[in-house]
Amino acid sequence: MKKTIFTLIVLSVLVVQAGSAFGARGGGRRIRVEPGEFVSYKNSICRFRLWGVRLSEEVERSIVFGVERIRDTYEDTFEFEFDDDFEVTITIIRTPEDFKAYQLAQIGEAISETGYFSAYHNETVVWANKSVKKMIGVLFHEANHLMVQQHIPYCPYWINEGLSEYFEGFNVIGRNKRVYLQNLRHQWVKKWLRDGFPISVEDYLGLSYREWQEFMDENVNAAYTMGYSLVYFMMSHPKTEELLKEILWELKEKKGLANSVRVVNETYPGGMRRFELHWKRWIPRARPYRPLRVLRERRNEKILEEAKEDEEKQEERAQADEE
Repeated sequence: MKKTIFTLIVLSVLVVQAGSAFGARGGGRRIRVEPGEFVSYKNSICRFRLWGVRLSEEVERSIVFGVERIRDTYEDTFEFEFDDDFEVTITIIRTPEDFKAYQLAQIGEAISETGYFSAYHNETVVWANKSVKKMIGVLFHEANHLMVQQHIPYCPYWINEGLSEYFEGFNVIGRNKRVYLQNLRHQWVKKWLRDGFPISVEDYLGLSYREWQEFMDENVNAAYTMGYSLVYFMMSHPKTEELLKEILWELKEKKGLANSVRVVNETYPGGMRRFELHWKRWIPRARPYRPLRVLRERRNEKILEEAKEDEEKQEERAQADEE
């Protein structure tokens, strides 16, 4: 079996101090390294490479949990398969200067101040800010790009960026492990709902790569925000999750000949007209957060397992009483 390894590079501006979110607490493991010296180890499907950074057990556990759940979403919800040895390499480097230097070394120029994905090098390079939650959100955004890249190398921007923005909102810190709606983007679609959208859903889903780039040059906010809102809507209900799965499989199997508009018209009851109508009805009623289906299913499985264990214990006690 061919080994599948992706590289996820995170450049952090965090100057790590003892007792910060990246410092170990309560007996947690603390990693100290000098600049230019990597510490590498694997945890589940994540292979960490740390340079000038240390992770608390809580942060490391949260990152692993999130990356696993994104993988599980593609496997369980969209029915894609990953190799048994699939892993994501997560390299975290402390300074923004190294971010620029890495771009120069890899692609010969600094093309971004925040992050980029290199299909040629099969890696993601990101500069993160001081917020741990935001840094983890960027990690998930780019991890999604890597997983999409494995299955759909030529995925349209609207769905590729829409899914990445969706998983960027996946909170894994604390008990409320949910995907939160990006308020600013949602306020924009609510405004367009009142004042008129820059483009119809049918025309938007039908944009070619070149047309999407031209649309983005004219209205970058609409180009990204409409895709994000449509993906969040589709991930909010089993019926629309199924539609999203059909679109992804169309893109996976037919590549450049894929037609998302045709899939919607053939798969969704009432076709594109009803789909757009239902999306617009959902916008003012959208919940501020949603649990991932894989988390809902695992929660239900756990409840069933606990109920079965209780039933077995009751049977054992009943048999013991009879004896």
